[in-house]
Amino acid sequence: MKKELLNELFESYNDYKATSIRSDFITHQELKDKITLLKQNSLFTVEQIGKSIERREIYSIKLGKGKTKVLAWSQMHGDEPTATTALFDLFSFLSANDSFDSLRNSILQNSEIHFIPMMNPDGAARYQRENAFNIDLNRDALRFQSDESQLLWKYTEKFKPEFGFNLHDQNSYYTAGRSNNPSAISLLAPPMDHVKSINYTREKSMQVILKIREALEQFIPGQIARYSDDYEPRAFGDNLTRAGIGEILIESGFYRNDYNKDFVRKLNFISLLAAFETIIEKDYEKLFYADYFEIPGNMQMLFDLLLRNLKLEFNGRNFIVDVGINRTKKYNLQKLEFYYEGTIAELGDLSVFYGIEEENLEGYSIQSESELKVDEPANFQIIKDGETKYEVVNGFLKSR
Repeated sequence: MKKELLNELFESYNDYKATSIRSDFITHQELKDKITLLKQNSLFTVEQIGKSIERREIYSIKLGKGKTKVLAWSQMHGDEPTATTALFDLFSFLSANDSFDSLRNSILQNSEIHFIPMMNPDGAARYQRENAFNIDLNRDALRFQSDESQLLWKYTEKFKPEFGFNLHDQNSYYTAGRSNNPSAISLLAPPMDHVKSINYTREKSMQVILKIREALEQFIPGQIARYSDDYEPRAFGDNLTRAGIGEILIESGFYRNDYNKDFVRKLNFISLLAAFETIIEKDYEKLFYADYFEIPGNMQMLFDLLLRNLKLEFNGRNFIVDVGINRTKKYNLQKLEFYYEGTIAELGDLSVFYGIEEENLEGYSIQSESELKVDEPANFQIIKDGETKYEVVNGFLKSR
């Protein structure tokens, strides 16, 4: 996709954003309400394709009438809603009528795209990764114990897409290579075996990923990563690659100060349009697939909060330690609001790591009612000259 067109799409995104749904949380009822509106537009073919373990409806949304078949699904993990919301932005774009008609008409006339938003509605209702009986759907592609897993596999077998897009979220701790640049988007062409063989199917996935990266680089330079390609025989992507479907994993990561993931949602919108266009035009075939390995690896190099050079007294001795703290975002189903749980992720020499928030506290000491331990709540005081200067409360640093 030409840079000029990408820039225009990027600048026009708010014209298509589904503002009635938030980027970091969508309920099953909100999904159903949005789908009801889509049914009123002849552009979309909506079908209820099954139900979850707890009998929540799962839908497919079909667009286009071309020969190239593409399948995209989101929210296999219930607490990963960013791509689900971005899909409705995409539907808004594809049903519009404006200066981008050439692009949208090309997509609709040359491809048939099926979307399955919110594959795991029971997990979404709990805001948890797993489904109703606490299994990870993306680790159920061998046993198929879950209704949702069976549904996705059967749908894929029936539709036989050339390409599949598995849309996820990842947490804020990953960087693009050994740097302090958060991975805003991570991409993967899943392997099909332990030796990570590259056949024609996987090669095509790598080439499409290179086009997605090319499109995003002008907006988030240095913040695109290559997700780990360790073979996982229980995962859908690995099994679909082996079945001859060009699998592309897109992980919505973290962009600084984008805690609600509104900007990363926008990146999803751009990524999918760029991918659909290159698949139709087949210009991805001009790229050398091995350049995929030049994309920096997705590395866990960040903490939400990193406190450097603190004194820690133990058994009458003083030690210098860094404290890495991470915060888990959770949803209170009774109060219908988010909250954070901060825990100590690591203690010691963390000089090779970075913090989304960092403080050099040389000369300050830790004071705590209990021994600081990894995986324990992050609550303690920081003192200097006998006075409390800071408090860490549930993983957040506060001045006194």
